[in-house]
Amino acid sequence: MRVQVHIPGFDVGMTADSGQCFRFYNVDDNTHQLYAKGRQLTIISLGNDQFDFDCSKDAFNAHWFDYFDLARDYAVLGAVDAGEDSYVSKAIRHAKGIRVLKQEPFETLVAFIISQRKSIPAIKTCMEKLAVRFGQLDDIGFYSFPDAKALAMAADEDLAACGLGYRTPYIKQTAQMIARGELDLELFASLPDEELLQQLMRFPGVGKKVASCVMLFAYQRMDAFPVDVWIQRVLETHYPEGFPYERYPGVLGIIQQNLFVYARHEAGRKRAKLVKRRAQRYNQSLSIFGRSRHAAQGTTTV
Repeated sequence: MRVQVHIPGFDVGMTADSGQCFRFYNVDDNTHQLYAKGRQLTIISLGNDQFDFDCSKDAFNAHWFDYFDLARDYAVLGAVDAGEDSYVSKAIRHAKGIRVLKQEPFETLVAFIISQRKSIPAIKTCMEKLAVRFGQLDDIGFYSFPDAKALAMAADEDLAACGLGYRTPYIKQTAQMIARGELDLELFASLPDEELLQQLMRFPGVGKKVASCVMLFAYQRMDAFPVDVWIQRVLETHYPEGFPYERYPGVLGIIQQNLFVYARHEAGRKRAKLVKRRAQRYNQSLSIFGRSRHAAQGTTTV
């Protein structure tokens, strides 16, 4: 079964690569594969804001409508008054189409504990290894992400084999706390923002950055503003006197995602320019060397 849905302004590819979900892949420019909520989903971008989902309409409404935050009008970002904040304005224009996903809390918590000092590809590798080693295999060859009980009972060496490194005890102890019922991620949904932040930070290896990521990407607390390496660079470079958080109530988390994606894009563009300049200098050096060698060979000694 398949369903076609009209979603104005949605950029699936950019959302998949935005560092909030680590089992979301761009197969090609128009085909995207997601493993979430114990299901595999393929999305095909058809153009003109039309998308093909390989699920029934009922399944789309039950599982994916909220997951992709489709009830929220992201067009309001275009009306955000950034004032003299030109960097935010540029980020919004570049990253329009990103949606903040509403992911399962446990998987999101594990992902962002792993994320510390790891690149996005490395995090994805760890998450897939955890799924294959500890998740459930369905009849189409898809491994679901393991629940807290599965990871709580896992041997340390088996967890470490998934590339978790020093995060291994953090993941296991977190899973054990949840499996014992010491902390209930589902009940966390009813907590106000500050209390939710404090409760999440009770888990081993969870500081403000990881807790803020879980708040935003699992609980959709749109005033959460995670500060990772990329955002820290943005703040230091463009906001040395402080970021105007109060200017963006209710959309601060979306702004954070825009800034994150735009900062990575800008860094990639600068790297590409640097590589191009180095290649040009190298080619010029070869050309000069070739001319010098040719001239030397043409010189006759009497």
